[in-house]
Amino acid sequence: MVNSTGKHIIAVTGEDKCIRVLEVLADNTLLQISERHMPKRPCSVAFTTDESMILCADKFGDVYALPLFEPRNDQKDGMDEQPMAHEQPHNEAKSKPFIPAATALTVHTKRNQQALKNQQSLTSKSSEKKSLDFAHQLLLGHVSLLTDLAYVTVLVAGSTSPSTHSYLLTSDRDEHIRVSRGLPQAHIIEGYCLGHTEFVSGDDYLLIWKWLSSKVQQRVELKSLVAGLREKITQESRRDIEQPTIATGTGSIAVTGIWAIQTLGDNKGNYEGYIIVACERVPALVIYSWHENGKVEHHETLEVEGNILDVAVVPKQMSILYAIDNLEDYSSATDDQLRYHLPSFGSYCYSSTACSWVKHSPLQESINGINQWAAIQESTVPDLEFRPNVMREYLYGTEKLRKRGQDED
Repeated sequence: MVNSTGKHIIAVTGEDKCIRVLEVLADNTLLQISERHMPKRPCSVAFTTDESMILCADKFGDVYALPLFEPRNDQKDGMDEQPMAHEQPHNEAKSKPFIPAATALTVHTKRNQQALKNQQSLTSKSSEKKSLDFAHQLLLGHVSLLTDLAYVTVLVAGSTSPSTHSYLLTSDRDEHIRVSRGLPQAHIIEGYCLGHTEFVSGDDYLLIWKWLSSKVQQRVELKSLVAGLREKITQESRRDIEQPTIATGTGSIAVTGIWAIQTLGDNKGNYEGYIIVACERVPALVIYSWHENGKVEHHETLEVEGNILDVAVVPKQMSILYAIDNLEDYSSATDDQLRYHLPSFGSYCYSSTACSWVKHSPLQESINGINQWAAIQESTVPDLEFRPNVMREYLYGTEKLRKRGQDED
């Protein structure tokens, strides 16, 4: 994640649960200026509107606020090194037995009943948690694993003078989208957007929300578009798309990212543009157009060279930069047959004359140079160790959020 000035980059690594802040130097090299290890693996990060704070959602359901730049010891009065909300003093954690707050009278679904049973089997907490040793603030918590968060600032309608309100939106595995107030009142819940039937976003469709009023404005088809693409690629014998290993055979899809790029807009809040959607293990970007009246419709589907891993939008150049899994289909290949035969990056640019997205992006020359450099580096690495199962764990984890077995209500 890059801030609006392009001078600082936020990098998150799941292996060590670390958030790193990097500075882009004048010679375009990177300098790490801080690293902060979170208590649980981060699943999403975002900036506040003024970009002074980093918001971090984790797999435990908590959202933290961290200053972009770590303050000196004499500047930590406003945001102390707080103990975690789930933490007890070490002596209490050792002596006081753990008693679940829930009972058989307060839980009803099979999933929650099993969770309660597991908790009741514990006689005491088995681990001692340590306080975070850097400035932070615990903003809110869900009782379910978080899938994403966003920080939004909107104009206040009908105000005599320009005024704005900020909101923190968080989504979880239990089909909820929570709308909370922005900092410093993130503990106040403004409402919920309830309408998803799977984890957000594991449905076969997209929901367009009027989230301030918690109302669904439109349901947009997605499953048939992905299914049609898979069928087309199979028929053309280009390559089969491996289905997720835990798929139930229903052709379920999991959205891994949604991005927006604006083409028109005014100071009254009227916008037009495009929404870019990527799905796990799908080598394509599904493009929707959104109109001034709020209606969203499918515009086109852009096929790419491999499974989409991430996307960056470059508004000034009306371009999309995407990263792909550049390995061959390792589901059927042996380790010694694997080779990096695809580019790592690609791009599309919006053509106003054709009203479509084309491959000739202003970024393409730079991307070609990056891909060539990467190919050289990969070819010179001796005895490259590659473990398919480990790679799948790192690259394709969204579909695993889908509830199955005892998780089904």
